Amino acid sequence: MKLMESVSRAFILKTDTAVQWLRTELQAARVRIPLTDSCLLELVREADAATLRDVSEARQPYVNRLRQQLVAQADFIRCWTGSDERLVGEDEQSVQAAVRIARKYALPRRWKLSEPTVVEYRRTRPSYWHWTDEMDSDAVA
Repeated sequence: MKLMESVSRAFILKTDTAVQWLRTELQAARVRIPLTDSCLLELVREADAATLRDVSEARQPYVNRLRQQLVAQADFIRCWTGSDERLVGEDEQSVQAAVRIARKYALPRRWKLSEPTVVEYRRTRPSYWHWTDEMDSDAVA
C-alpha cells in the first residue's frame, strides 16, 4: 500500500466516512432494518480487513476497493434480512465473518414456512381401546 493510500485509509476510518458510505449503500439496497452504530462500525472494519486481504485488485486505489467491499456488506445484510437461504460467496472467510457479526448483533432473518400438507394417519387399533389402559382395576371392582 502506498503512502497516499495509507493516509486516505486512516482519514476515511477516523472520520467515519466509511460508515456513512455503508449507510448510503444500505439505503440503496432498501434495507429497512435499523442497525446500531457499533454493528455498522464492525461491518466497516471487516470490509477494511477484506480490502487489505484482497491483493488481486491491487491496481485499483484503496478507496475504490473499500467501496466495493461496502457494497458487498450491504448486499449481505439485504440477503441476510430478506431470506433464510444459505449464503455463499466468493470469499468464504468474509462471509463467515459477516455471519458472525450478524449473529452477534442479532440481526433478524426471514423464515420461509413450508406449505402445509395433509398426511393420513392409520391407527393399528381403534382409539376407544386406549381409554381402558390407564384405568385402575381396583376402582372398577
